[in-house]
Amino acid sequence: TESQTGKSGFQKLLEPQLPQLPGIAPYRVVLGNVKDKLERSRRRLELLLEDVACDYDPLDYYETADQLLEPLLLCYESLQSYGSGVLADGRLADLIRRVATFGMVLMKLDLRQESGRHADTLDAITTYLDMGTYSEWDEEKKLDFLTRELKGKRPLVPVSIEVPADVKEVLDTFQIAAELGSDSLGAYVISMASSASDVLAVELLQKDARLAATGELGRACPGGT
Repeated sequence: TESQTGKSGFQKLLEPQLPQLPGIAPYRVVLGNVKDKLERSRRRLELLLEDVACDYDPLDYYETADQLLEPLLLCYESLQSYGSGVLADGRLADLIRRVATFGMVLMKLDLRQESGRHADTLDAITTYLDMGTYSEWDEEKKLDFLTRELKGKRPLVPVSIEVPADVKEVLDTFQIAAELGSDSLGAYVISMASSASDVLAVELLQKDARLAATGELGRACPGGT
């Protein structure tokens, strides 16, 4: 049957006998690179869950579904153009549909935190920086501070900052979210929000975490080269 032919042919595509099928080798090279990057992508996520910093180059792993789709579509179009439509429309086409539909994650993660915890976090930051106590400011002063910092290009939170455990939990949550990336995240729900500053506070903490994540060199990946 066509499905059996497609399965058999796809297996030959992945593991060709090079002397008999020299023209298949380029597909194996491309898909071999895809396999390696997928393994590094999985390892990077495992390190994040283990709270281990990793200095993989962004070119070494996939961050978005489009990055994974690019080589898959290249193989699909090449197979079609060389008359191997049975192979192209088999498991390869199924994989392309799954990646296009579901992306790189099984489901997006929603985050939720109470606005008071954000205020406590900013209290700790502004107090550490000798700027005063954030929660004691009126709304106008809060908005002025938040908008000014949002326009800045430097991180607000010093790497050496020492904060209570509950504040560290908030900062760590933003840091992990920044490292996971937007493709893995859904909504951020702010409980008990009642003013514009409650929303901008989250924007500032998100921005600061992004800056820290992109500027951090990290440590060598265990088992990496």
